[in-house]
Amino acid sequence: MMKTLCVAALVLSLSSVCQPASLACEKLLQPVDKAPDLSGRWYVIAISSSCILQLVSRVLLPSVHVEVTSKETPNVFDFLIKLKMHGLCANETEQMFQENNKLFDVDSNNTADGNPDLLLQTGCSDCIVTKGDSVLNLLILFSRRTNITAAELKEFETQAECLGLTKTQVLDSDHDFTNCLSNEDEEAGASLLRTIQQRLNDNHAISLKCIAESSLYQGCLRVGSGNMGQYLVNEH
Repeated sequence: MMKTLCVAALVLSLSSVCQPASLACEKLLQPVDKAPDLSGRWYVIAISSSCILQLVSRVLLPSVHVEVTSKETPNVFDFLIKLKMHGLCANETEQMFQENNKLFDVDSNNTADGNPDLLLQTGCSDCIVTKGDSVLNLLILFSRRTNITAAELKEFETQAECLGLTKTQVLDSDHDFTNCLSNEDEEAGASLLRTIQQRLNDNHAISLKCIAESSLYQGCLRVGSGNMGQYLVNEH
């Protein structure tokens, strides 16, 4: 029974990738030919990902933007990530190494490390689209603008469909980081927890879907063996 479900899930996954026009997918899933200038501010407009990450973004509904500055070491950049969620703000800094159309983490020697994110084609002139590795399966749309056109968003949604990812989630566009609540504010923390609980209730159907997909996936891993089992792990 489980083998049948796993095969069915795999077939459905492959068929969902083939739904959009093949020529559109062939173009949109190609890496960019020329590396973009990363320096400056980029707003995270939308994401598409696995069901679990989709649920997290729906519940938390953050606004995120990234300040990118070049380092003295060639092709190494500082990424200052600013996140705002229901009035609470947080910052995170990481370094990335750019090699043509790839973005790598940086090791202690300022050299590329790990599996890269790919920069994919986009018709949006001031946007970049990054595709995470096969484990995370995270597609992100960045723009120099806080909002983009419906046509530009539609193109990103098509890219997500080509990859068989979940419905695109547009993030919050509030990027005012001048008036942030303190992380130590107990009332703000309690209010955030209530909001999260309400959003979980509102997204009950999605929660059940995520649990079901996660359970099915884990079952498939147990059933899979040898090369096919490894294939399912790598391609999930």
